[in-house]
Amino acid sequence: MHITRVYIDGFKRLTKFDLQLNENLNVIVGDNETGKTSVLEAINLVLTRQYDGRTIDYALDPYFFNSARVRDYFATLRSGKNAAPPEILIEAYLNDDSSDPEPGKLKGTHNHGLENCPGLRLIIEPNKDYTDELKEYVCDKANPEVVPVEYYAVHWQSFKGDPIKARNVPLKAKLIDTSVARAYRGPNKYVSQLVNDDLEPEQRHMLSLAYKKLRHEFAKGEGVKAINDALEEKDHGGTSRKLTVQMDLSSRSSWESAITPHLDDLPFDCVGKGEQCRVQMRVAIAGAEKSRVLLIEEPENHLSHSNMSMLMAEIAEQCDDKHQVVLSTHSAFVLNKLGIDNLKLISEGGKPISLSDLDSKTTKYFMKLPGYDTLRLILAKRSILVEGPSDELIVQRAYRDRRGVLPLERGVDVISVGTAFKRFLEIAALLKLNVCAVMDNDGKVANLKERYTAYIDGTHETVELCYDEDGSCPTLEPQLLKVNSLELINTILDTRYGTDERLIAHMTDRKNKTECALRFFETNEVWTAPEYILRAIQ
Repeated sequence: MHITRVYIDGFKRLTKFDLQLNENLNVIVGDNETGKTSVLEAINLVLTRQYDGRTIDYALDPYFFNSARVRDYFATLRSGKNAAPPEILIEAYLNDDSSDPEPGKLKGTHNHGLENCPGLRLIIEPNKDYTDELKEYVCDKANPEVVPVEYYAVHWQSFKGDPIKARNVPLKAKLIDTSVARAYRGPNKYVSQLVNDDLEPEQRHMLSLAYKKLRHEFAKGEGVKAINDALEEKDHGGTSRKLTVQMDLSSRSSWESAITPHLDDLPFDCVGKGEQCRVQMRVAIAGAEKSRVLLIEEPENHLSHSNMSMLMAEIAEQCDDKHQVVLSTHSAFVLNKLGIDNLKLISEGGKPISLSDLDSKTTKYFMKLPGYDTLRLILAKRSILVEGPSDELIVQRAYRDRRGVLPLERGVDVISVGTAFKRFLEIAALLKLNVCAVMDNDGKVANLKERYTAYIDGTHETVELCYDEDGSCPTLEPQLLKVNSLELINTILDTRYGTDERLIAHMTDRKNKTECALRFFETNEVWTAPEYILRAIQ
């Protein structure tokens, strides 16, 4: 059993958000503040009724409601008109497997689309017993424009329409987030909880008894006994009862809140952040056998390249028939390593986009070479693809000369992709990204046109190819000489070549290519960029 689809409406930034999920692995990508974390929180909410370790009934916050809807609601009511109060709806659609009896108990049409399938829904809506009080609060302009959650109720139901309890949910979820910084010393509750989840009932019982015995023995210590004897001799306000110091033996004091996990001999919170994140993630994954759905928030936090690579392998191993993984990331390495065909791109207010239709060869290419900055392409407002660092420097300088700023200051990313133009263009075409590829013709213009026909003929409207059709100038260096004089380039490069051929030989030598482009980038001389590059920066 797995989640096929999640529908979220009114939760934080997410409104009418409809996300299709793969059975095993899903990698959520998006710019800052697009709602990646909210998606994971929402899935965890609808499967567990929990938020940040507490039931949502007690963790409900006014800022969980979509801020735009809240503002409209207050403004409309205060203007004397009627308006529906803001609500939150989260639905998890499950696959309908006739061989599995569990989903059948959740099957029905009680969902926003009236679809007959198994699923869970969590609704946060006004409590009908407080309708008048809610309206009175909102209409009073002296009150702040925040939702009074005291007048709201939480309903957890199946698509059959029945109320559900945690024990009736066939999918167990675990939310893993190692990014939370701790500003105090003491037991790491996150790690303690992970360890507790992984213990067998008998082991948990043994640990609890050992902790109680330790607390009981505390008062028998020689130093503590001497302190209590001294306290007993003092007058404490006329009471006949003895005042002593003891360890808390009540049920509220458990080992999770007092015992500190250690790595070797160091308290967990004293080791490096990278090691903390690595251990927390691995403990969580190791204890995830009881959880069908793993929700992982930015697993790359504080990890070195080698540790991240090992962790990705472990996460990939979890994506089998037993687990469904939904993971958010800002790392191109993570995205490429886990497979860009598993990508779910979230944009501000936009519909989630998938790359599941990528050619399998392209997917394998990026998995083998995960260092490519695919996320830069996916998240940029506009991208200019170039072959190497020399082309990148020339494009950057040409853009600055034309517009007065470097491309990135206008949201334009210049990305070196080597010979992988076609792989990147396939991604751009599927996602309808605004991309321009600046290419050498390599003296084979006809071959170039044949290879990139789909991008030249306008089939993909958001993708543009910029190249020069003069086969006698196959690469960047002769193209620069074509539009600038021999004397000017000698001045820029601080060389004294007397012929075009010798200057080109110098500029195209592998030892000199990047250095020559850097001089073009840094020079105060005024030079002209090739026409195909000028087209790219229009």
